[in-house]
Amino acid sequence: MPSFKCKDIGLKCPFEASESNEFDLEKKIADHAREAHDKAHLSADEWTKIKKVIH
Repeated sequence: MPSFKCKDIGLKCPFEASESNEFDLEKKIADHAREAHDKAHLSADEWTKIKKVIH
């Protein structure tokens, strides 16, 4: 089950998420970024960092 933590990319944020597949996890990460970090869109560089730390 893929999982992600904001702190794994250097953010001081307690957000952690797991989903049954990477597609759903990426959607959850994008929703969180929009709501908690005021990021309407994540850049390609940000997605690269995120994908490197998804376990």
